Amino acid sequence: MTSEKPTLSSTIAALRAVVTAQEPGTALPSETALAAEIGSTRTLVNSAVGQLMSEGRLIRQGKKAIVQPIKTILRQVPTRYTATYREAHGAHGAFDAEVREHGMQPRWTTQPSQGPAPQTVAHLLGIEAGDEVTIRSRQMFADDVPVQIADTYIPADVATAAGVTSVDSGTGGIISRMSDTQERQSSVTETIQVRVPSEDEQQTLGLPADARVYVLTHVGRTAEGRAVEVTVHVMPVHLWDLSYTWDLS
Repeated sequence: MTSEKPTLSSTIAALRAVVTAQEPGTALPSETALAAEIGSTRTLVNSAVGQLMSEGRLIRQGKKAIVQPIKTILRQVPTRYTATYREAHGAHGAFDAEVREHGMQPRWTTQPSQGPAPQTVAHLLGIEAGDEVTIRSRQMFADDVPVQIADTYIPADVATAAGVTSVDSGTGGIISRMSDTQERQSSVTETIQVRVPSEDEQQTLGLPADARVYVLTHVGRTAEGRAVEVTVHVMPVHLWDLSYTWDLS
């Protein structure tokens, strides 16, 4: 304890130290108990807990503050798009492989449908806004913690030829299925933005309103330059490290 008057910054620093010393998934004591432990006030501790929640170091379960239960996932490009990586041990795509690589259990739900392409997606696919595409909407989990929302848009003829209009895309995911057709993906472009989550994203991903998410727009193209996949990933910033490697030779 300290004789100096506590401030929000000192309380946040002290609470970070408490959280760092805990095992993932540990429930913190009450805010009153924490205030006594670190020599602060309940009001300041409440604000500090909110700050650490916005950073992703804590999550809320009911009335309890819980130390973030999972580790940060490293998303490596271009490694994750190689067939060897995507299909390792029967993995159903890159997400499956990378979560397992981090020692966690992947899970996802997929809702396939047919529908009109949003204007921004249609532009990337080189089609008219409103043209029908195959849509694969996924919610993705690591050790049952929601870590990503991903909506994939594929031209209808490509999806039919690759057989990716149903729930299960098989070993290696949709990129492997396209590799069996004339629309094999040859290059990838990814554009990344950061913003606060929408209300639906807050609910799905369990995020506070002042958290931050990556919005990663992935475009896969054939050797001829045709865009055959657009996927919009929404990913909590605190749960993902994005790594990109280029060969400059």
